[in-house]
Amino acid sequence: MTDSSEKIASIIIPVYQAKDTLKTCVLSCLNQKFVEHKEMEVILVDDGSTDGSSDICDELQNEYGDERIVVIHGKNHGVSHARNLGIERATGRFLVFVDADDQVQETLIDNLTKYADEGTVLVDETNKYVGTQKLSGFQYIENVILNENTHVWGKLFDRHTINYRNIRFNENLTIGEDLIFLIDLALSQEKDHTIRCITEEDYIYNDNQDGAMGSAFKESYMDQFVCWKMAEKKLLPYRKQVSEYAFVSLSCSQIMTALLVVGKVAVLGKNERDDVLADLAVSEARDQINHALKTRGAFAGLSFGYKIKVMLFRLSPKAYLDLYYKHKKG
Repeated sequence: MTDSSEKIASIIIPVYQAKDTLKTCVLSCLNQKFVEHKEMEVILVDDGSTDGSSDICDELQNEYGDERIVVIHGKNHGVSHARNLGIERATGRFLVFVDADDQVQETLIDNLTKYADEGTVLVDETNKYVGTQKLSGFQYIENVILNENTHVWGKLFDRHTINYRNIRFNENLTIGEDLIFLIDLALSQEKDHTIRCITEEDYIYNDNQDGAMGSAFKESYMDQFVCWKMAEKKLLPYRKQVSEYAFVSLSCSQIMTALLVVGKVAVLGKNERDDVLADLAVSEARDQINHALKTRGAFAGLSFGYKIKVMLFRLSPKAYLDLYYKHKKG
């Protein structure tokens, strides 16, 4: 699977203010069954942490050695920049992305790599698609990415493909960077059947309420609109290669994420909001929902609850905000 100078896998972990979870995360990555120490590296990219995480990175490297743990210290530029630095530094045949507040099972690397032959560019542990055949890039977009699988964790990526195709995380996004990365990779494969989905569950995701999606509304949430516009723009040239249902799924996601942002605005309450930013978010949400509803079948593709939300929001955004606030705070 590898030549004498290449490791099997590089695990890339962006580190920012993660002192309480970092060591547990790294140890779970190091503790991989059926993988020799020399066959794997863990790359810790310190994104300008100020809570002591930087010191923990160095302590782990000193304890486990430079061959097993690589540490990159930098200024705070965000998770996309940190992951991109990790990609540039990686030496493994495959890349695995892990978040510093999560953990992995000891079988992660073995389960992922045993399904990766020479013609595989991505192995995805997911329950969004069940099948034994490899998927093409177009099939993966339609059946997996647009089926609410927009994260890069729990996956194995072929590093040479990533580099040859110059696929990187968009450093201008603070939300949705995973979505765009996956779409870029899938589009690079087009009709080639190079992607395999498996049903293993080796990634232990911890829902961090202080993370990008768990925190209170702020300006970075506007990237929810940006990333789904980017996704649509990237897919439109391939309309003939994917089914119409793919664009229905895309439009449904645009509607649901727009309402997610509106909900974040609503729960702040009138006295806590930045009125200018809140008005902008509501305006963007309205535009995105109206745009998405132009796709035939988009409204029908929504759940009953979302259909009610869309109708109420379109009738009166102000009333929707008030009702949503009362519902959440009541």
